[in-house]
Amino acid sequence: MNEDAIGTRNIPGTTKSTSLLSRILKGKATSLVALVFVGMMGAGMAALYMRANAEAGPQRPLPTPVATLTIEMQDGYTEAGRYVGRLEPARQTALAFERGGLVTTVLKDEGDLVAAGETVAKLDTAQLEATRDQLEAQVRELTARRQLATLTLGRQSKLQKKGWSPEQRLDEAQASLSELTAGIDRVSAQIASIDIDIAKSNITAPFDGIVSSRSIDEGAVVAAGAPLLTILEADRRQARIGLPPEVTTKLDPARSYLLETGKGKLQARLNALRPDLQAGTRTVTALFDVTGDGNVLFGEIVTLTLDTEIRARGTWVPLAALSEGHRGLWNILTVVTRQGQRIAQNEAVEILHIDGERAYVRGTFQPGAEIVAGGTNRVIAGQRVALAGE
Repeated sequence: MNEDAIGTRNIPGTTKSTSLLSRILKGKATSLVALVFVGMMGAGMAALYMRANAEAGPQRPLPTPVATLTIEMQDGYTEAGRYVGRLEPARQTALAFERGGLVTTVLKDEGDLVAAGETVAKLDTAQLEATRDQLEAQVRELTARRQLATLTLGRQSKLQKKGWSPEQRLDEAQASLSELTAGIDRVSAQIASIDIDIAKSNITAPFDGIVSSRSIDEGAVVAAGAPLLTILEADRRQARIGLPPEVTTKLDPARSYLLETGKGKLQARLNALRPDLQAGTRTVTALFDVTGDGNVLFGEIVTLTLDTEIRARGTWVPLAALSEGHRGLWNILTVVTRQGQRIAQNEAVEILHIDGERAYVRGTFQPGAEIVAGGTNRVIAGQRVALAGE
């Protein structure tokens, strides 16, 4: 056997060993590639992580810009009190007959103007006039009898002087004359009473005014005192307003006050104060004489505004500067400087009075302090702030 033959001869186990070695080499190469890939991924993730940390690193927030105002302390404030009343006539009356009877004439109706002394209604006076005629007849009769008694007394006086008539006859003549004179006076008084009843059968207006209501028409039989017409005084108007007792002491009768109504404004002066307190409202009724627009109707609601000085140390702040605190108190934010930085700080305040968009307060703040005037929902205590415009 030659050497070539020997070289190409398969040595037992050689093929199997070569195959195993190839597989081992291939496995190592694959693992190496995997390790390289994992390393590259780790390096990339580390680079991304470092970049993310570099971009999202903690930064200090900028101060919040706020508008401020300086506290100016005051010794008190003016409180505008509004008091409501009603416009009414200075005088009003319900007209009625003083005696009963048949209504024959009603000369005025609702809305009509009347003048003082003008007749507005009449009763039937036929019975009164008939009675008056009878009494006048009695007067004439008694007058005739008195004339006779006067003549008789004269004759008896002459006879008695001559001794021809007893003194008794003279006394009787004098008594008869006195009785007839008294009778005439009595009947004359009855006639005067009838005349009064006839006069009171006519109702006259007690003052210039306007008829506001009419209750009875012609043909009705009324009792004494039954309301017939209601008259309101048109030329004089007054406002009736309930005021607290402490307010009435500051009213000045010489001062002109302004009353507001739904149709305009009226000028008024204090006329009188009632001396009693109203049981329900504990107020004193003030009566004001009113001048001005005559088109404002009776019954219109009027409002009197009076300024009252309240002594209380404090200051005015905008309502927007307030935030709700605890136990009925409120808070404001003041701006203080700490370590060269402006910081918002809470201060407790008590609201004494509110006027429109501002409030009068007192609290723990210091005079001259800078307060945050608005936008308190964007700022909390301890937050850095910057003054608007800086």
